[in-house]
Amino acid sequence: MSSFSIFPSIEDRNYRLILMFFTVYTAIMLMVPLARLVPRVPVPMASYLLCYFLYRWKGMPRLLRPWIFYLLLVLSYWQLQFVVSSHFQEFHGSGIIALERSIFGKLPTVWLQEKLYSGSRSWYEYLFALFHASLFFIPIVFPLVMQMRRSIERMKRVTVAITLLSLAGYATYVLFPLTPPWMASLENSIPHLERITIRALGELAPGGIISAFSPSPRGAMPSLHAGVPLLVLMMAFREFGWKAWWFAPVVAGICFEVVYGAEHYVIDVAAGFIYALLTYMLVFRILIPDSRLGGSTADGREENRE
Repeated sequence: MSSFSIFPSIEDRNYRLILMFFTVYTAIMLMVPLARLVPRVPVPMASYLLCYFLYRWKGMPRLLRPWIFYLLLVLSYWQLQFVVSSHFQEFHGSGIIALERSIFGKLPTVWLQEKLYSGSRSWYEYLFALFHASLFFIPIVFPLVMQMRRSIERMKRVTVAITLLSLAGYATYVLFPLTPPWMASLENSIPHLERITIRALGELAPGGIISAFSPSPRGAMPSLHAGVPLLVLMMAFREFGWKAWWFAPVVAGICFEVVYGAEHYVIDVAAGFIYALLTYMLVFRILIPDSRLGGSTADGREENRE
């Protein structure tokens, strides 16, 4: 008998939600190039089907099954290059720049680099580089902590939230391609800026790795570097209370470095916060509230309630 079973329904509500999110996201990624009359090879569909069958494969080890979401996120982010390249109209940016100037008088990124950047290497730039790279580890570390310290069901709920926020951000990059500050500087739309954090990160990691994980250079709105850590902070406070306070300075540091390093506008950070808040409310209040979660142990067994 085959190890794959295509027809039986997926009983786990978390898997159903994640697959639903990826179904919508993949449909958008396939339709956008067609709507722009610039068809692309349907690579997103191929990886979606691959991961779908991984979800349905009975031979998938139980401990690995909840982590397929991260493979989906990484593949989906890398595949943005096949869709964003279909955009040949004018990119957004001038309106955001004008709005920030009207609010702050000067672009915060420009002001920060004028005040803090001396042109030479500083120790805190490498700290900011680690903050920047943490976006790729936070979606692994926090669910792992949840699995070990709380329960598998609560771990899967946070993966649903991280997946929804990430895919919403990816889709926005395609539908609203925004030129980030460092690129606007190269195009002479704003004063000269340095990619301070990325330069420091390039000294800590091979450049090929950095470029491979930058498939959407016009993907600035929303800032997932701000949204994902804030979402994790809210979930950590919900699960662990004030024991999670130590992560707040990390979130603040990440939000600061993406603006100082010319990767995002302040408005991108604000948009990331809004996306995170809406995601938290949708998942924790509507889709998977505590009343539907039940009690479960770290190995996934249901607790007996009196």
